[in-house]
Amino acid sequence: MLFTETGFPRVPDMDMIMETMGKTSGEETKEDKSMEDQRKEIENREDDEMEIDLVLLFGAFWKSFTRLWWLVLILILAGAGGFYAFQNLSYEPLYASSATFTVATGDGENGTYNFYYNSNTADQMSRTFPYILDSSFFRSALLERLGTDTLNGTITSETVENSNMVTMRVESPDPEDARKILDTALEIYPETARFVLGDIQFNYLNEPETPTEPFNHIGLRRTLALGGGAGALAGILILGLTALFRRTARNPEEMQKITSLRCLAMIPQVRFKARKKQKKKKISVLDKRLSFGYRESLRALEIRLENMMAKEGGKVLLISSTASGEGKSTLAVNLSELLASRGKRVLLIDGDLRKQDDAGIIGIRDSAGLADIVKGEKTIREGLRKLKKSGIWFLGSRRTVKQPASVLSSPRTGELIQALKKEMDYIIIDTPPCETFQDAGMLSDYADGILYVVKYDFIPQRRIWEGLSFLGGRSARILGYVFNSYPESVSEYGYGRYGYGRYGRYGYGKYGYGGGSYRQPYGQKNAYEEEAGNG
Repeated sequence: MLFTETGFPRVPDMDMIMETMGKTSGEETKEDKSMEDQRKEIENREDDEMEIDLVLLFGAFWKSFTRLWWLVLILILAGAGGFYAFQNLSYEPLYASSATFTVATGDGENGTYNFYYNSNTADQMSRTFPYILDSSFFRSALLERLGTDTLNGTITSETVENSNMVTMRVESPDPEDARKILDTALEIYPETARFVLGDIQFNYLNEPETPTEPFNHIGLRRTLALGGGAGALAGILILGLTALFRRTARNPEEMQKITSLRCLAMIPQVRFKARKKQKKKKISVLDKRLSFGYRESLRALEIRLENMMAKEGGKVLLISSTASGEGKSTLAVNLSELLASRGKRVLLIDGDLRKQDDAGIIGIRDSAGLADIVKGEKTIREGLRKLKKSGIWFLGSRRTVKQPASVLSSPRTGELIQALKKEMDYIIIDTPPCETFQDAGMLSDYADGILYVVKYDFIPQRRIWEGLSFLGGRSARILGYVFNSYPESVSEYGYGRYGYGRYGRYGYGKYGYGGGSYRQPYGQKNAYEEEAGNG
């Protein structure tokens, strides 16, 4: 069975559970200790997985940022401009007039007043003064003295604790009203407060003045900073949610949710040093300037595929992927070169007749392709070309075919591949993406095995599942999948958990040469900086 139906973990066998329940008490004690050790190991693994998930989440966020940084910039500009426009549209200038004074009490008839130097009486005054100012009696008296029904402003007071110093402040949209309201309030306050504070008198430290400019200026820098900051937060939130809910394939555990296929290898991402006006560089496994990890990953994949094909007596390997840009063409070329370097007669066929790129990748001019031979326009001898540098045989053209289905479904295509199998040790067919066209399905009928390429964090899991399901119903067996462009920065998948470390899960253990996907060490990075183009 190629695919899991639900993606949920498999439950233990019920016979095993019943057998465990029927053990003697002594066996139960040993089993309990063993289960306790297993429980602790599982908890440790879960902690490691949580750390890895955080690293992967941050990596997904950074990837989203590198692709959508322009969205964050637009939100910053929109937030700054929008908040500035809102401030200007809703802006109402306010003017403030204030007076600072000390309060003295005494006998109004004799004209003698004393300041509140006693701390108790000063504290009482500081609590009572604002209360009178907010009372309805004071407000009615103020409106009556002003000769208006509404107050065009607000009155506040601030007292210094344990003192008789008071600051009265009036804010109003009209500077004249602010001064007039303050003067009137200062005038009537001693009279309205007589029943509470007795006879009082103000000794002014700061005389009231008519304001000349508003106090609530719109600060350009502050407004732009607040608006831009809000836009940046919105952008970061969007990118964070995108990274959190991005259902792409980023490790074998996530692939297990959609398929039971083995991960045969993880091919590290290749980066080149950024240069202006540089041409698209070819990624060749024979280039020793590439990282050790990249070359060793491909060598491990090549050995594994060779063993699997030899076990089934197959020669024709079909390489496909879900969508374009996942690097299947580059992988097909490099596998061909590796097999040829081991003395094998290898033929690479460009089966993507709609967009034939392999000739450009290996650096040859236009020549006869598969369609030319099937249609009888060229002979096999005229179509096949052997490359001196790599030693591989190549069949492909740079010209697109308008109706490739008629070529791929022709009986002559099958006859041609059968004839070439007698001359070659291996035939590698590079196909179009399987989610777009039926071409890959037609070519799989001529293959002995299929290798599926999955680019790291590139395609949603649902689309990968659909592509695998499409190819899974064909006669050729899917040997497994390979992770391509896997970031070396995810150190947990190097010498640690998925390398030669504690668990060795994707090293030489369970998924290594013993029966599953090979996880090789990445080695040391070189000076390459810019991500290479994918085939």
